[in-house]
Amino acid sequence: MTPESPNPNVTEIWQRQPVEGIKMSVEEIRKRSAKFEKRIMWRNVREYVAGTIAAGLFASFLVKSHDLFFQLACSLIIAGLAYMAYQLHRRTSPRSIPAELGAANSLQFHRAELERQMDFLKHIWRWYLGPLIPGLVAFSLATMTGDHHHVLRIVLVNSFFAVCLILVWRLNAYEVRCLKRRIDELHAVETGS
Repeated sequence: MTPESPNPNVTEIWQRQPVEGIKMSVEEIRKRSAKFEKRIMWRNVREYVAGTIAAGLFASFLVKSHDLFFQLACSLIIAGLAYMAYQLHRRTSPRSIPAELGAANSLQFHRAELERQMDFLKHIWRWYLGPLIPGLVAFSLATMTGDHHHVLRIVLVNSFFAVCLILVWRLNAYEVRCLKRRIDELHAVETGS
């Protein structure tokens, strides 16, 4: 409909109505927050388990190898995994809403938690992927210098590392977008727009 149209239809009238802010009870905020907290806890557990398995695998390579450069590469990867687990625990361990908070403060607390997780995931290259790269590069070089490895094995190992890094980066970028949408929803609730 154009502004000069004399008979607006029902849909256009409905679309022009002022939007009332979404209301959320304390219970609904706490429920969402608890669900998010549980999701973060399980994500962290999954990351710890995966990191432990990977560290165990590289520790077995380290013990079995007699090549000093290969042992160094495995040690660098294990150190990168340990740093990743430390940062994950230190910066993303879930926090519960204090029981004494009211609706507005609970909403702000939950939004702040979403923002904290989003900010951390935005910088995945600093805390997760980046610390692994020196070890992965050294591991790749060590496999190339070994005289008993084939070109196909080198290509497969490097392709696997590249695919894993890209996949983790893209999954975290997707999670950042999802968190941003949830933060925007909560901001709309807070401001009533």
